[in-house]
Amino acid sequence: MEISFLSGNHLTDSVTIYEVYRKSDTLSIVSDDDHLYHPFGLYDTWNDFEKNYIKKYWTNLQTDSLFDELSIYIVRMNPNYIEFVQDIDITGKIEIVRGLIYDDHIQLYDGIRVGMTKKEFLLNFIKDDMRYYESAAKFRTDFIKDESQYKNISVIEVISVVAGIWYYYFFSPDQILTFICIKTDYTL
Repeated sequence: MEISFLSGNHLTDSVTIYEVYRKSDTLSIVSDDDHLYHPFGLYDTWNDFEKNYIKKYWTNLQTDSLFDELSIYIVRMNPNYIEFVQDIDITGKIEIVRGLIYDDHIQLYDGIRVGMTKKEFLLNFIKDDMRYYESAAKFRTDFIKDESQYKNISVIEVISVVAGIWYYYFFSPDQILTFICIKTDYTL
């Protein structure tokens, strides 16, 4: 499913890739990308997020809200599960806490979605306007020269350089993104 992604409420494109390394079948990318905290765009309130994103792009969903010291929002679209928090003290914005995404109807920043190829996915990290530290610059030039060296990668982990957030992108043997797992160090 092709969706033109978020014309408004999109974050800055200023991104630095700090480090890229490989362990066995996992490629890890360390970045300062703000999209990691706001994968569907930047929203001040849940109502704003619901009106400008959820109701436009997602159907057949169940939402739950929990209010205590934090405002927690849970979205379920079987088998998908995404949990958000409104971080009033630090950013004041809606941020992701965790998620499991199996459905191509749920599209993240830069068009990242289940069903895309590994090449399409990796091209999101090889842009002219991105800054690269030395080890990451080697990844960029190596990938451009010979993308086949990433054929045996089945998991791509994207890690925030700033604080605890990890995205795990799982690829099938035929190089297709099959599901996404998002974790943070939020303790709720």
